Order: sequence, then structure tokens, then C-alpha cells
Amino acid sequence: MADLERLKSIVDSEIEDAIGFLETETTDERQRALEYYLGEPYGNEVEGKSSIVTREVAEAVDGCLPSLMRIFTSTDDFVAFEPVNRGDEELAEQATVYVNHIINKDNNGFEIFHNWFKDALLQKVGVVKAYWDNKVDVTTETYYDLTNEEVAVVAMDPEVEIVEQTVKEEEYEEDGFQLTKVSYDIKVKKTVDQGKVVVENVPPEEFLISKRARNIQDSNFVAHRKMLTRSELIAMGYDEETVSSLSTGDALEFSPERIARYTRGEQPTDMDSDDETMQLVEVFECYIRTDHDDDGIAELRRVVYASNEILEEHECEYVPFHSLCPIPIPHKFYGQSLADRVMDIQLIKSTIVRQMLDNLYLTNNYRVGAVEGQVNLDDLLTSTAGGVVRMKNPSAIVPMTVQSNAAQSFPMLQYLDDIQAKRTGVSDASQGLDADVLQNVTATAISAMTSAAQGKIEMIARIFADTGVTSLFKGILQLVCKYQQKERIIRVNNKYVPFDPREWKTQFNITTNVGLGTGSKQEQLATMQMILQKQEQLLTTYGLGNPLVNLKQYRDTLAKFVQMAGFKDDSQFLMEVTEEQAMQLAQAQQQAGKSDPQTKAAEMLAQVEMQKAQLKAQTDAAKIQLDREKMELENQRKALELQLQEVKQTTDLALQELKIKLDAEDKSENTRNTQTKTILDAIDKISTLQQNSMPMR
Repeated sequence: MADLERLKSIVDSEIEDAIGFLETETTDERQRALEYYLGEPYGNEVEGKSSIVTREVAEAVDGCLPSLMRIFTSTDDFVAFEPVNRGDEELAEQATVYVNHIINKDNNGFEIFHNWFKDALLQKVGVVKAYWDNKVDVTTETYYDLTNEEVAVVAMDPEVEIVEQTVKEEEYEEDGFQLTKVSYDIKVKKTVDQGKVVVENVPPEEFLISKRARNIQDSNFVAHRKMLTRSELIAMGYDEETVSSLSTGDALEFSPERIARYTRGEQPTDMDSDDETMQLVEVFECYIRTDHDDDGIAELRRVVYASNEILEEHECEYVPFHSLCPIPIPHKFYGQSLADRVMDIQLIKSTIVRQMLDNLYLTNNYRVGAVEGQVNLDDLLTSTAGGVVRMKNPSAIVPMTVQSNAAQSFPMLQYLDDIQAKRTGVSDASQGLDADVLQNVTATAISAMTSAAQGKIEMIARIFADTGVTSLFKGILQLVCKYQQKERIIRVNNKYVPFDPREWKTQFNITTNVGLGTGSKQEQLATMQMILQKQEQLLTTYGLGNPLVNLKQYRDTLAKFVQMAGFKDDSQFLMEVTEEQAMQLAQAQQQAGKSDPQTKAAEMLAQVEMQKAQLKAQTDAAKIQLDREKMELENQRKALELQLQEVKQTTDLALQELKIKLDAEDKSENTRNTQTKTILDAIDKISTLQQNSMPMR
């Protein structure tokens, strides 16, 4: 009991924290986004003036949604499982067929994905819940006048239990003998296990998560908060006395998101039903990590909690919720939606359009100035086409004209449209083009513009694919492998195929591939046509025993081509071919070819053609090698010429420097000789003068 009380305290604390986190972080923004999407008034309207509300949030969400749905639902297969290890090919193919059958046939896959994506684009996060529903269908049937053998056959059915049996004896005479005919009337109860995977959308306000969480799988606390009647709880197997003691609650019914989602006539009342079994109880289906067995390690437990009572609790391995966020913020669970990016633009555009309309009203019905006592005010206040206004003076009325502001407003509206397109990726280019735009723009420019506009939408699609969608389909595979206890036969391509997940390996041996498409339908058909032509060429040239393609692969390519053309059942056009049959046909063709001269000639011709092709390939390779060597020699020659030219230039430069130096030295020698001669001449002159100045004896 102490452990149960402790668990109650932990769960109650986590629920309170999660609700507080939700109301603080996202509730008001979600409510406002819904009101903007539905075009509800802002609350700042003025009586007598325009109160129009533009719908940019709806344009962004509804403009992005078709592109996302086309990416994920263009084919019947939402996802494809790929083998990781050798030998997993058959497993991956069976898992792909079966899991896509579950989402498409057992559940309404298109509606689930539509609501899932729309919640994410509008309400920050979209959540789905995938779980195994242990539904049992019990019917009662009565059979009359059965024989012993027929009763034995009925009793052999493991799903049938005989609850009543009446023996009837009837006397009759045959060939003079008196005989007794014994027959049986039986009443049986047939119990059929209808367990299956159920995928359902979770309204955003019903999903709770720990404020410390970054994603669902690693969160310590996740819960589904929902309103259930007492009758539903008793039908789910909970104790009737305990359910009757639970208190009613309607906090979820009056949450801001639900009030914004429904009109006034659709909103619930605060009055409980007079029928006690139909009164609503707030129930929390919690997945919490806690150390319940005191071993020091927290385990994942499923706890059903209502009105401070634990209705059910047990250890589990799987959290059934899967979420999408179009604009995630790293390290945080709640990101942003397209509505968050557009709400301010919608408010600005609504304000501008309101002012434009008010201006238009004043332009068409402008105010006038009237001289008091000179005009009949009743006539003036009655604005009627062709009406008469009685006045005593022609100048008694002065029109007060208003200048139109449309010329200034329309560029602003266009500017806001451009901002919206940049923020969301939803624009005219991503949804279709006006025919007039194509007159003076090249196809390449249109393609580039469209691709750029769709970049953000493709990013959102890739985020969806690699997060919630991949998680959902891996979760579905995990559920069928764990809970499906018998073989199931389903109709695939007009054939009944058995599927038994108990024989499969775990999902960890496969990966999930969710692509963004491989081109348009025309491009895919053209590519498939090219593949068919290549396969036909190989089969015609080299026969069924060629190493590249066999008859089964060719048949599968044809079947894919038929399916891409829009025909779901390819068996009405093509017969099935197994690998064994393809190998047998190839061997038979080879054996027949040994005794058939024409086949031998064809094989010899094929060998000759192959040898010619090989010889041509070798010749081309040798030519390429020769050209490469010539090019290398030419490069070496040019490099040598450059080196010689550099050496010549260096030598010429050195010679010029030496010549200049020698010339300089010659000039210096001449200068010294000249100076010496000048000195000698001076000495001679001095000697002569001295001689001339000496006295005669």
C-alpha cells in the first residue's frame, strides 16, 4: 500500500507539472492560432468601422498541407522497409506490405495523416497514438438437426464453445426394420479475437509531457488526458464500485483550445448528465519512468489514474505516442508552427485592409459641412441615390472630400505577402502559376523559382519523415511482432497472402525509408520504360542465362510499370514467376542452345560482339593512355624550354652587369691617368717658373 501511495504522489506531481508547463508555454498561443485560422474577431473592432479579418494563417496552413499529403500519399505505401543483413529481403518486403495494409485498411491512413499534419502546422505539435486493441467479438449461434460428425466438426473449432445441446430421437422404419435417428440442436458461443493495431489522432490539449523533455521516447513522463464516461470505464474492465466513487471533472472540456475550436453552439455545458453512467470523468493514461521495485533503476510503467485513484498500473516496454513539429527548436519539445510565423502578418494586413475599406467608405460617402439653419438635416442624413436635399442657400453645403490611400496600401500588402512567402514557403509559385506569368519567363526560370519556393515545404516534409512518420511505422511493426498471436491472411494484388509476424525478426534488422518522391509520374514512367528497354536488350542479346537480369526481374519490372500506370492488380496482365522457374528456364535455354545451330550461331555472334566490344574498349583505353603520355611529354618539353629560357635570361643579365662593371673600372683608370698627367704638367710648370726666377751669374 505504501508503494501505491508513493506512486500516486509521483503521478499526481508529474501531471500537475505537465499541465502547468502546457498552460504556461503553449495553450494561449494555440488558442490564438485557432482563432486566427477560423477568422475570429481580434477584439479591437470599433462599431461603425470595418471589422474584416484576413486569413493568412489559413492560407499558409491550407497551402502547405496539400503538398505534404501528396508527398506521403502519392502511392499506397507510406513507407518501405529495407533489409540491413543478408537474408532479410523477404522479411523487409513482407513488413512493408503488412504495415502499410494496417495503416491503409485497418485504419483510415489518409484521414489520420491529414489531421496529424494539420495539428502540427497549426498547433505546434501533432500527436498520434498507436496501440494494440485487444478486442474480442463474441457472438451466439444456433444449429439444428446436426449429426454426431457435424457436432464433432463444430466442437473442433478452437473459437467455438458449445453452451447448450439438445438431443432429438426420431423413430422411422426402413426395409422392415424399426430404426432410431439421433440429431442434435446446439447453441454455441463463438469468440473471435479481433485484436489489431489502432492508430488515432490525439488532440493537442489532451497530450501532456514533462517540461524537461526533448522528445517523447526519452521523456520521463508522457500522458494522454481524456474525458471518459463511467460506462466506458466499466466496459474497459475496471471495478464498478471504484468507478462509481470517482469524481466528475470538466477542466479539459473547457480548455482554451477546445473553446477556440468549437462555435458557441458546439461548446459543452457545465451540467452533468442525469444518467450517472454517462457522467464524464477525467482520466490520465500515464507512461512514467520510476523505480517502483526499489532496485535503483527506473522502469517504464503504464499507470491509469483518475480522481486520485490508480485504476491500473504495470510495467511496459513501449510509449505509444508519436509527434511531429514542422519547425523544431533544438533541445526543446515544443517548436513553432506555420501559424506562429504568420499571425503577426495577418493582424497587420487586417489592419491595413480595414483602413482601406474605411477610406473607401468615406470616399464614396464623404462627410459634408452644413450651415446651421440653412439645410434640412433630415434630408442630408438620408443618403439616397437621386435624393433631394432642401437648402435655403446654394453655399449652405460644403463637401469634405477624403483622399484615397489605396495607392500607398497595395504596395504594403504586396510586401507583407512576400514576407509571408519567405517565412512559410507557401506562395503562388508553390501552388500554381498564373498563365500570364509564363509569357515572358523561360521554363528554366520558372523551375528555379518553383524549386526555391518549395524548399521550406520540402524541409518540413523531410522533418516529418525522419521523426514522427518513421517512429510511427517502427512502432506499428513492434506492436504486431509482440501482440499478434496468429497468422493473418489479407488480400494483396487480388491474391490472399498469409502474414505471421511471430516468425519475423525484430525491427532492429530493418531500416525505414521515407522518401520525398522520385520525380513526377511522367518522369517515373519514362525511367521505367528505359529500364525495360535495357532489360529487353540484355535478354535478347545474351539470353536468359546472362549475369545481369533474369526473367523474374524482368517480370517484376513489368509489374511495377503496370502499377505505376494506375492498375493495382498486375496479375491480370502478367503471370507470377519465381526464382526457381527463372533459373530452370535459363538452364533449359542453355541446354537447347547446345544442340540448336541457330542458337549456337546466335551465341557465337554474341561472343564475337562481346569480344569486339572488349577489343574496342581496350583500344580506346590504349589510345587514351597514349594521348596521356604524349601530353606528359609535351608538358615536359615545355617545362625544359622554360628552364632554358630562364637560364639564358639569367646569363644575359650577369653579362650585362659584368660589362657595366668593367666599363666603370676603365673610366676610373682613365681618370687616374688624366690626373697624373695633370700633376706632372703642373710640376713641370713649377720647375720652369723656378728656373726662370733664379738670378743670373
